[in-house]
Amino acid sequence: MTLVSLFLRAAVRLAWSFVGRRDGAVTATATILYHGGALPRDQGLERLVCNDLLRNENFMLLFLINMMQCFM
Repeated sequence: MTLVSLFLRAAVRLAWSFVGRRDGAVTATATILYHGGALPRDQGLERLVCNDLLRNENFMLLFLINMMQCFM
């Protein structure tokens, strides 16, 4: 039961990162792509990246970033 609650909490945090802000979908997607290595290191793109999404134990987001780093 504990694993299910951890998964649900992480899924809710990931969903909230997409819909919780006015531009949440753009910033969450840019954060995943930027830290995953799919976006170039550019000052214009760094403004879209929200590092606060990585600080609050968003395990699903970190999992997606790590999977992208493995295949890039």
